[in-house]
Amino acid sequence: MQIRKAITPDEIARAVTIDKALVGSNDRADYITSVAKKGGLCVAVLRGEVHGFCCLDHDYFFGKPFVSLLMVSSDARRLGLGSGLLLHHANAYPEVWTSTNRSNAAMRALLEKAGWQYCGELGGLDEGDPERFYRTV
Repeated sequence: MQIRKAITPDEIARAVTIDKALVGSNDRADYITSVAKKGGLCVAVLRGEVHGFCCLDHDYFFGKPFVSLLMVSSDARRLGLGSGLLLHHANAYPEVWTSTNRSNAAMRALLEKAGWQYCGELGGLDEGDPERFYRTV
């Protein structure tokens, strides 16, 4: 497995394809592309193919580095790609933030396993599914 910045148009397109396959729409394609153009898109490469990606956005959360999206293709889950993407960013900055819905048990488990600190919850963003915030320690 290799974790690195996405630099080619094919890597960016693959990230968009993974996102579309998992969420069922292409609504975030422009966002993913804009993060890539700012140097904030990292990819997880396994056997020469991109199977996961992570958007790190510096403008998203009070000027602090924030993991706004982390996605791993269905066929590459439980292989350490998500952990690798989180670790890549945690090692690059003294403090990184992220959030996930309370209902996203897989992401919460990944963050807890990676040692991220739970910081609190905010209701009202997604009705009936509060947002939980985490940061590196």
